[in-house]
Amino acid sequence: MDKPQNHIIRNNLIGLLGSAVLLGLLGKFVSPGAIMLFGALFLGQVAVNVLLGLAGLFSRTGDGKAAPYFLSALSVLIIGFGSCAGMISFADFRME
Repeated sequence: MDKPQNHIIRNNLIGLLGSAVLLGLLGKFVSPGAIMLFGALFLGQVAVNVLLGLAGLFSRTGDGKAAPYFLSALSVLIIGFGSCAGMISFADFRME
């Protein structure tokens, strides 16, 4: 029996947490473009996880190796969207 693939989800969530904390700490100093870049990188991370999940799903030895990628994509999408929305709501943007 293979070892569980928990490291996939763990690594994605650690990267998500690290980038959210970093941009959250810099929230007063960043522009709206930085938050948009942050959102685009989240979507890129979701796309990579979905592609790796599809590759695992359609591989010959796919026996359960796709599920962590799909779960990771879903969790990054949900948490990343909430992080971006929170950063936008707490940011102090002045249109001048």
